[in-house]
Amino acid sequence: MNSLSRPARFRFVTFLLLPVLAAACAVSLSCRKEPVDFGAGQRAQKKETEQQNKTLLEQFVLAAEELENHTDQAYPENALLRLNPWLESCAASRDFQPNGEFAARAEAFLELSRTAGEIHAVCAKAAPAAGDEGAGLTEEDARLLPEKLDLFIRQIGELNASYRSALLARFGAMASDLKEGISEAGTFQFGSRAKMAASAVARFPFTPLMNFRVISDGAARLSDLYRLDRRSFLPEDVSHFKSSIWARNIAAWAKGDSADPAVQAMSLFRWTCDIVPLSGGAEAEPVPRQVWQTLLTSQGTPLERAAVFMALLRQIGITSFLVRPADPARDDRFPVLVGAVIPADGENRVLLFLPEYAVPVPGAEGPRLADSPDAPRGLSFPSVATLEEASQNDALLRRLDTDGRPFPLTAADLQSVRAVLPTDMFNMSLRMWIMMRESVIDRSDAQGDAASFVPPLLAMSFESAKGELESLPCIASVSQGWEFQTPAVEQTILPIESQILLLPYLYEVPASGSLSMRADDENSRKYAPTEGAGSGPNDAAAAETKMICPLWEGKILFFKGRFDTESGAANRLQQGRIPDRLLKQATHSIDTRLEEYLSQVQQAQAADSRTLSDEELRAAAAQFLNQARQDIGMKLFLKVTARFYLGLVSYALHNDSAALAHFEDADLLDKLGGMWRSAALTLIAEIYESRGEFARAGKIYGRLDGAAAAAGAVRAKWLGELTAAAPDEETIAEEPAAEADE
Repeated sequence: MNSLSRPARFRFVTFLLLPVLAAACAVSLSCRKEPVDFGAGQRAQKKETEQQNKTLLEQFVLAAEELENHTDQAYPENALLRLNPWLESCAASRDFQPNGEFAARAEAFLELSRTAGEIHAVCAKAAPAAGDEGAGLTEEDARLLPEKLDLFIRQIGELNASYRSALLARFGAMASDLKEGISEAGTFQFGSRAKMAASAVARFPFTPLMNFRVISDGAARLSDLYRLDRRSFLPEDVSHFKSSIWARNIAAWAKGDSADPAVQAMSLFRWTCDIVPLSGGAEAEPVPRQVWQTLLTSQGTPLERAAVFMALLRQIGITSFLVRPADPARDDRFPVLVGAVIPADGENRVLLFLPEYAVPVPGAEGPRLADSPDAPRGLSFPSVATLEEASQNDALLRRLDTDGRPFPLTAADLQSVRAVLPTDMFNMSLRMWIMMRESVIDRSDAQGDAASFVPPLLAMSFESAKGELESLPCIASVSQGWEFQTPAVEQTILPIESQILLLPYLYEVPASGSLSMRADDENSRKYAPTEGAGSGPNDAAAAETKMICPLWEGKILFFKGRFDTESGAANRLQQGRIPDRLLKQATHSIDTRLEEYLSQVQQAQAADSRTLSDEELRAAAAQFLNQARQDIGMKLFLKVTARFYLGLVSYALHNDSAALAHFEDADLLDKLGGMWRSAALTLIAEIYESRGEFARAGKIYGRLDGAAAAAGAVRAKWLGELTAAAPDEETIAEEPAAEADE
């Protein structure tokens, strides 16, 4: 039989394969058009899972959007963690970009966790009281322990070069002290190396909060947080939702009615400076606050005030950054300076704001006096200096000089700067990109604020923002804002310190009968009178006492712009104003209540045929007195702080008379170690300034001290330059009400 030639054979094989290939293509195309149906059971299971995920997502959104109703911090955390299976199943976001610097931080914290864990294991062998009981220190352990301590100190130092965390520094100092103790033991004692090291460790003052197990566990959690592509939520993520949602709510009304981004930015800056007074500096090492904590407590450093301002700008689509020197070694010379990228005439400008001074850098026209009788009077800024203008005209910065306090920057310092973006382990993560895309809710049957929910801006692209900034004048480089991450770092390692900040805000008081609600607020029904009360004078059923957290609820309602309505901030905050008579009664009745308490304790012991010793009675009395004094102190804090917040509500409503009544209250100015003194005096001066009482305002500004001194000195200087005090104003300035700052 004649064999086929090679070309003919090829054509023959091709002819035979064509039908097979065509069939395969048809099958492939059909598969792409209609996925394989695995049956009704699988379809029902998939639908059920989707519905369950939707329900869980709505539950979390509702909890996050209506946090005033969820003082239990565990509730939103648990609601978020239940979304982890859903998050794992979601498609990745095209906007998410991995970041090598964050991956390096994740690895660095993991290594720190391992080193701390190894040191803890050795210390536990040497001193069981410091941890788990071990088998005793070996010579090899004693030899390696100083090396591990050196490694730990170096790792802490490398990380803390950018965070500048007091807590990390404390752990580094703990390791240095332990190493020094081991060295001294080897110098002054005799015996084996293991025995001397064990002696040093046993004498070391480890505490439940300061030991190597604490830092090991905390660093491990931070390693998880820094893995941006992780497909699961952690409890710490709830803080980001609080910050973002509150900033979204505030920006919606605090930006004002103008459509001009520059005017909106100025409005948000003014709001931030008023609502976030600078900390008085009484604490040696204040716990650094995340944005939501700064907003809630109305206390912060210049950097924390800047973080709030930048969070508000982000929610209205304005990119902002910290202006730092091109050389990081010169960072300490720079004040906190925020640049806001504002579009104008087809190009972007960088406007400059000074959170510490509570003013923008004035433009060429300088500060002016708005002296119209039909509008608020006082200092105004026809223009704000741009980064480029300030780098070319030193006179713009010299306006900020005051007697004895020259402004620390010159135009030359701004000619080449580093833009530091407010990035963190939350807004750079894949999980926040997915959440922002997937958590839009629009349900006609839903109740409350989340009935129609569009998420705030939860995520940001560093590369996109970097590209926007690199082309702008004077910007030499763009970097990550590790300093913005210090609060989350510290609170992840040692949560208890940050929880102390919340104690007054989670303190419950009985709701008075005057507390009312909006008729359509389903979640406020918990405050309604108990049903079943009789209508007759002698036919009243006992009503359950309703407990509320006035500072927490009132402040969050304030963020939403719910001020003086029936279910508004003022109504909640009034509940926190504990009457003086009750505080005095609680103070004067301590001795009586102590006797009753000790009598009850003794009777309970007698029922068990036991008698308390004198030492046990003294311990019980001390415990009771400590608790009673703490309770009185907490009620005093509620009373004074609620007064300040009520002043903020009145100020936001432009009710100056009511605001002054709150801010000039003697208790507010003097109690709690003067915690609110500078903040209240600043707002008092602003009100007088807006009324045209410039001499009175300038007098108060000039006497501000502490963290508020710089802002007060600048405003007093400008008012003095722009006004000549009239005789009647000089008379007003001597009235007693104006001397609250004495």
